Amino acid sequence: MLRLLSLGTGILLLLAAGASCASTRGNVYPLPAGYLRQAELFARLQRLLEIAPGLAKLHVIGFSGTENLPLYALEIGRKEASRAALIIGQHHGDEVLGLELSLAWAETLLRGSESDKQIREILRQWRFWIVPTVNPEAWRVVSAGLLRNKRKNNRDTDGNGILDLHTDGVDLNRNYPVFWDADLDLPTTHPNYKGSAPASEPEIQAVLALAQRQAFDLAIFYHSSASGAYSEKIFLPALRHGELGLREKHSALRELALLYASQLKRDYQKGTYEVGSQPGSRVGNARNYFFHLQGTDAFLVELGGINSDGISVIHPPASRRDKILTRHVRALTRLFHSTLQD
Repeated sequence: MLRLLSLGTGILLLLAAGASCASTRGNVYPLPAGYLRQAELFARLQRLLEIAPGLAKLHVIGFSGTENLPLYALEIGRKEASRAALIIGQHHGDEVLGLELSLAWAETLLRGSESDKQIREILRQWRFWIVPTVNPEAWRVVSAGLLRNKRKNNRDTDGNGILDLHTDGVDLNRNYPVFWDADLDLPTTHPNYKGSAPASEPEIQAVLALAQRQAFDLAIFYHSSASGAYSEKIFLPALRHGELGLREKHSALRELALLYASQLKRDYQKGTYEVGSQPGSRVGNARNYFFHLQGTDAFLVELGGINSDGISVIHPPASRRDKILTRHVRALTRLFHSTLQD
């Protein structure tokens, strides 16, 4: 049986107490009241279904590899909708803003399906598959206050029978079966360890199966930059100079991302989100898989920002989080409304 490596109750309590006293202008950890916990997800999804029962269905698309936690997908839309979008809120356990945003967007669609003209028009053409998290194991650890920065899932990657929350696990956003040989072979303890083989993780296998069942026209993946190096930016799939057949599609995708970015004011600094000036890295991430192997327009959005103290804020207080979610929901509404066809 896999055992959890304990840091000592006293040390954990001291760390939690110190973190909870953090300035409300920066990160707050353990996560404050108002943030969803992993054990509460199913109940939250059930409440969403009750808003517009005829418009939404809840699916279990798979299970996590170590703890057998369900991977939920909320399908929202009408059968006559001609296009489909995938939104994944979280690949890394500490990136909770994307998970919260995916659920806020789901609620916006359901509540506005009858009362909001723009939402009604969007739902005439778009059907949404919303996956709040593909990494419930790491999210459980973070949302329970056990570890602030937990990217990877809970696989015992060094094989010693002990789960070390700091070092064990696979980076699920490097485990997709695309550009596998181009990515670095990092040790199992590295935060970006890609796994033992392409799609070795059941979590990613579940996403692949969904992608193969559904023909997605657009996929958006949300992340948060703990270091701040990528904060408030949108990143596109990789593209080589020789891939002439994809250049036009990639250029059109950039225009779509630029439109989205222009609607997103930064949370802590002046200006709006940016779109990465160069194509993305050739690694096994979600946007590369969907763009290159599924023919889906796909990009990544980095939530959270750098405050005036130079701190990358990815766990803001609940009041700030709500403002961030409201801003992004409005931008998503404008984005999808802009794509409507006559």
